[in-house]
Amino acid sequence: MSQENAVVLWDASPIAVISDRITDPVQIAGSALLLRPRERSQIVANLRAGHFEVATTFIWQRTMNLLKKQLATLGNEFIGELLQRPDIDENSEIVTAVSDREAISLARDLGMLTATQAMRLVHSQEVVNHFASADEDSVSDDEMMTQDEAVGCLRVCVQGILGHEKIAVAEDFSEFRRSLEGRTFKIDDHEIEKLQASPYLFVRTAISVLLSVLRKGTGATLEHASRNALLIIPLLWDRLKRTERWQLGQAYASEFNNGNRETVKALHAVLVAVKGFDYVPENLRSTTFSRVASSVIAAHQGINNFYNEPAPMRELASLGTSIPSPALPLCMTAALCVRLGNQYGQAWAAQAAAKEVLDSISDERWLYYLDDRLERDLVILPKLFSPGKPLQEWMSLVASKHLDPEELTGKNVKLLLSATNKGNSPRVSELARSLYQSAA
Repeated sequence: MSQENAVVLWDASPIAVISDRITDPVQIAGSALLLRPRERSQIVANLRAGHFEVATTFIWQRTMNLLKKQLATLGNEFIGELLQRPDIDENSEIVTAVSDREAISLARDLGMLTATQAMRLVHSQEVVNHFASADEDSVSDDEMMTQDEAVGCLRVCVQGILGHEKIAVAEDFSEFRRSLEGRTFKIDDHEIEKLQASPYLFVRTAISVLLSVLRKGTGATLEHASRNALLIIPLLWDRLKRTERWQLGQAYASEFNNGNRETVKALHAVLVAVKGFDYVPENLRSTTFSRVASSVIAAHQGINNFYNEPAPMRELASLGTSIPSPALPLCMTAALCVRLGNQYGQAWAAQAAAKEVLDSISDERWLYYLDDRLERDLVILPKLFSPGKPLQEWMSLVASKHLDPEELTGKNVKLLLSATNKGNSPRVSELARSLYQSAA
């Protein structure tokens, strides 16, 4: 395959369509290429009139709708695989089925957003949700949204999404996926060489793509995908973290239970090649744990989170103290979301259930979470360098575990745990920000 025809693997564009220094709403809105002229005018008019909550709510909703529509071009089933959401199928409406935070995280993973853009969008979401859920009668003038917050939200949305006429990542991914199911790669092909040298984020996504094609393919498509999996996964196996290895084991168990003999045969060959049967779960309990944990995270990240968190958190705690290993990272993230809270506080009614889950985690499993999940946990890491209480809660909770940093393998995670144990919160924030920026 010639270099000109090779699939170009995806990468985020750091190009700023509007400078961080620009504060004029007219100039910022004028760069929102995806908005209609009338919409731009309405946004500017509302900002000038001091209707900041109205303006930002509209901006946020339009931004997320447009982002999700771009993600939808990848195909619903593929999105469901990447998000580990088996409830998303071809009949799902992505705009409503995928949460805003999931869309931001997925866009970042796919290279549609840089780490900085994603971080700023997450912060803007928290600001918009906070003021959108505030009781208007009980909020004083001093607690209303400020002009700087509103303009900041507009600028972030324009920089990340609204200011780009088209983001080609969807086409790149679609072409890469078509190649996986349409031809058999060779070890010296350009795509394979580039994938081996790619950051871990792309490796992880490539595994999800492969598994998705394997589980959905038939005939020649399945044959190509099977041979590609037998080539690619052994090449990447030593780099794969346990989460991705469990993902492969779960796919095997699921296809076996569904009686899909050809797919099972293909996955069996891959597992034999990498000696990976240790990662095949005895049962599929992890599916239930993962589903409930996802609902906890969705409640935490949505409007009225203090009201909506307790029910799913109590459900997660009621599933039992033995969390299946494949679901452990997601369950830890969910429980820590509730335990750490956000900059506005914690959901007190959910604290007992979160404590129950976290207390059930052994030191060994805490170290597993820190080593295999924290360095790319885009939900928890921002809490450690954002203003407010979450960092204080982290320092108190994790320091009380007396975990040994020398048991960890990741350099920055080891330094972060050491700083936590020493009560050095500024250093923890610095390291968490560095991990977030380089998450892959």
